[in-house]
Amino acid sequence: MTTSTRWTGALALILGLVTMSASFWSGTTAAGAGFTLGFGAIASLYALWSLVARDPTKDHWSLTVVGLALFISPWLGQFAGDGAAWTAWVAGAVIMGLAAFAYTHDESANVTAITREQNQSTYEMRARKIRAH
Repeated sequence: MTTSTRWTGALALILGLVTMSASFWSGTTAAGAGFTLGFGAIASLYALWSLVARDPTKDHWSLTVVGLALFISPWLGQFAGDGAAWTAWVAGAVIMGLAAFAYTHDESANVTAITREQNQSTYEMRARKIRAH
């Protein structure tokens, strides 16, 4: 995992947690609280997975989609005039932008192929040790 993808996951986690808490500190409707709490939790979960995964490429793609969903949620949930809407717009746009950057970075660096090769060589090395005993 590269340094750029690590800080992307960490920042997405922080933004997800802030978005989750927006349902408690901002004046919003029940729909606004539900959308910000739900999408904040999903963003936090994918951010955590991207931090612990050997290959976070798919997690970054998922974070991009969650960021987009969070960004458009004030219009879908009809809470665009509430306080939680700004949290959803800003956090959604930042999460989507960061995750899209990390995804394209992972794809251009061939992270998936490199991880697959490393896993295969680790497997082969362990299989040789087992056969040697």
